[in-house]
Amino acid sequence: MADDDEEDCLLAAEAFAKSGAKADFFCVLDGIELMQRLSARYISETVELPDLILLDLNMPRKDGRQALLEIKADPVFQHIPIVILTTSKEEMDIAFSMKAGAESFVTKPTTFEDWVEIMKSLAGSWLVMCSDQS
Repeated sequence: MADDDEEDCLLAAEAFAKSGAKADFFCVLDGIELMQRLSARYISETVELPDLILLDLNMPRKDGRQALLEIKADPVFQHIPIVILTTSKEEMDIAFSMKAGAESFVTKPTTFEDWVEIMKSLAGSWLVMCSDQS
């Protein structure tokens, strides 16, 4: 997950843990850190690229729009599914995200229970689930 809101990162990580997904969850605070982490994972022969990226649009240094365009333009990373997870409900942001190659656009939830439901849905669509949760 790439999001500069540390509280949302914590909520998402806790909700992800409750989702039953069999995957590691980590959070970076902006698009520059995201691209550095992706590049480091690509260079490493022992660490795989992520199965899914949750991307906030509004971050400092390099925002989610720039990161989305950069990832989808790079043949090494463009196969990674990206879900925009943001506070925005703007049609312009939705249209841009989908045109730029995001798989989905989700507005951040307001309750922890909704966070869990979103993480279950995302994990069910893109990740392997634990047998007792599927």
